[in-house]
Amino acid sequence: MNPILDAERDWSTRARDDREGAPREILIVDDEEDVRWLLATMLREYGFESVEARDGQEALEQLEVRSPAAILMDMRMPVLDGISALKKIRADHPDVPIVMITAYGDIGSAVEAMKIGASDYVTKPFSNAHIVRAVFGALERRAAEKAWRESYVLLRAIVEGTDDLVFVKDLQGRYLMINAAGARLLGRSVEEIVGKGASDLFSPGRAREIMERERSMIATGGTVTYEETVEIAGAVRTCLSTTGVYRDHHGGIVGLIGISRDITERKHVEKALRDSEARFRSLAETASDAIISADRSGTIVFWNGAAESMFGYGEQEAVGERLHFLMREQYRAMCQAELEHVRPAAQSHLAGRTVELHGLRKDGTEFPIEISLAAWKKSDETFYTAIIRDTTARKGFEEQLRQSQKMEAVGQLAGGIAHDFNNLLTAILGYSELLLEKLGETHPLFEDVAEIRKAGERGAALTQQILAFGRKQTVLPRVLDLNTVVTRGEKLLRRVIGEDIAIRMRLGHGLGRVKADPVQIEEIVLNLAVNARDAMPQGGTLTIATASVVLDSEFVRRHFGSEPGRHVSITVQDTGCGMTPNVLTHIFEPFFTTKGPDKGTGLGLSTVYGIVKQSDGYITVESTPGIGTTVTTYWPAVDDPIESAGAVPRSVNGLKGTETILLVEDETGVRDLIQRVLEGCGYTVLQARDAGDAIAIEETHRGPIHLLLSDIIMPGLNGPDLAQRIVRRRPAIKVLYASGFANRIDLGSLSRSASFIQKPFTPEILATNVRECLDRHVGQTGRESASL
Repeated sequence: MNPILDAERDWSTRARDDREGAPREILIVDDEEDVRWLLATMLREYGFESVEARDGQEALEQLEVRSPAAILMDMRMPVLDGISALKKIRADHPDVPIVMITAYGDIGSAVEAMKIGASDYVTKPFSNAHIVRAVFGALERRAAEKAWRESYVLLRAIVEGTDDLVFVKDLQGRYLMINAAGARLLGRSVEEIVGKGASDLFSPGRAREIMERERSMIATGGTVTYEETVEIAGAVRTCLSTTGVYRDHHGGIVGLIGISRDITERKHVEKALRDSEARFRSLAETASDAIISADRSGTIVFWNGAAESMFGYGEQEAVGERLHFLMREQYRAMCQAELEHVRPAAQSHLAGRTVELHGLRKDGTEFPIEISLAAWKKSDETFYTAIIRDTTARKGFEEQLRQSQKMEAVGQLAGGIAHDFNNLLTAILGYSELLLEKLGETHPLFEDVAEIRKAGERGAALTQQILAFGRKQTVLPRVLDLNTVVTRGEKLLRRVIGEDIAIRMRLGHGLGRVKADPVQIEEIVLNLAVNARDAMPQGGTLTIATASVVLDSEFVRRHFGSEPGRHVSITVQDTGCGMTPNVLTHIFEPFFTTKGPDKGTGLGLSTVYGIVKQSDGYITVESTPGIGTTVTTYWPAVDDPIESAGAVPRSVNGLKGTETILLVEDETGVRDLIQRVLEGCGYTVLQARDAGDAIAIEETHRGPIHLLLSDIIMPGLNGPDLAQRIVRRRPAIKVLYASGFANRIDLGSLSRSASFIQKPFTPEILATNVRECLDRHVGQTGRESASL
């Protein structure tokens, strides 16, 4: 596949589709005649006409007499360069799309142009696809903006023309927009409302109710219709409101939108109507809940359509039956007791309470229901009306929400402990390694210190596992042998699985190598093994196998998303209860589980799926009820040699230097360790505890500073901001960032000459990264994360 050719074919097709319309004229502005000719030729092929200008001044003159659909303009030209011309054109012609052409490497000018108002930019050398994509994209954006403005004007007119309250709020509950009718309903001006939240506009109790409801809607992502009361100038008004979330084009929730109608007068009319009608007509046939009426003995006399849909019985089947036939034997006494509870209050014509129990459908299945009972009289005869709601969906959602909140809490905890743990582990691992090197293998304390280092490594691994559970881990893939990873976790598996399940390990010989995070591989095997264990409560056989496989075109055709070629597979097979086809369609959904309460999070297989996909792998699941389940993950094979896990430290003596390093680290133990390691390598270290200290040292130091080694997350000025200030004064200085908050760092946003090292790190890794950073040429990027 050739992405450039694909793009050209795509845009060519779109251009041909548009040729029936009027020709569109493009103004080409470039001081080189050959370039103008080339661009005109390209555009002509796609149905565009062109007019040319040699510089920015000529372009301005052309715009006085022409109205091009778009402008293609070079950045560097005589008389009036592209940036200057862009500013003038934007001032007089704000709607015309402008695509800037810049030389390769001059991205700074392109960014400046985009800030000024360019629609897009193309770098030289360019192809037909680059040019036509940029031009079409600019034209389409202009058309979209125009349509959006027209739609906005129309919608604004509709919103302001309605007597209903219409509002938009941000995620903090602050009003971003409210119409005039809404402002009148709240008894304030629009200016007094916009920018304020419920706590600024309503009483504490009312504000708390609004904020709780809005938080619930944001959490569920749903839309809610409800009645609410508003007190205005001492008068209470009733409103019917519908509020829901609105999303950006990525699907993310960005705020709330709602509409409220004052139904006070309607409520008065309804009340008068209800009072004048038979007070026994409490429910309607069109209700979404099941509505069932019964006489004093509990015999059903009325059965609505919703009841038929809910229970499966038609009206003729249900009427004449006793009410308790809709539930199992153990609930019938409770139902009778509820009827007895309502009876004494029948003298007041309406009384009742709500109870939760399990209903029984015609097909024999049970489901959770909520029943509200009311008693009423007709001709001195007592009747009951039951309103029954199926709460299956609500119960499931409540459980899902509970699990989601639990996972969010764990994720927050994981992120919170990572920084402190990584600093502590950096000091433990660093000092223990220095001590090991100093003692030598023959020293009687060598093994004791080695155990300290091993404990630190286990702590580092544990921290990563906590982060993995909270989905905040840094992925550290390396080339490895899956047999080694699976074998290493066998002992833990046997403890977790238990003695009543036999474990068979069938590891293939001569496996290909894969590139993946070994911790994540262990997590996958453990998750699948635990699922298998839970599927075999009476015992069984768990088989874990590895193999080298080749996914051919037939496999890829049958398994969408897989890639052909050499792979290494891990298969986890059980002899458990298996799964139905319906269950199989949901197994990768977060929080989906067939286990009972408190027996599973429903995240195991979704986590496995995410890890496999993150490593460009593929997963298949085969299951037969009563036979068992087989889960196979496929990992792309690589030809690179296996990478060492770095269990045996190397001496840093070969990584020496004489440069001067400005060290900025707010953690004393880590700062002292780094200084000791680097000074041991021959470097001169200027130590600073924070950004302010570092700036003072840099300003007073007379000699050169070759490297800034800084933490990223610090009190006050952070690492990147500190680096910007120092680099402005010392352009030749190199920058190396260190942090334990990798999940909060956008490595792509760091300076191109900056490098990054992940905490915790060993003295060897520190010395290696410092040496590599110092030896790297200016302009080279060094953003690879290095850690244990």
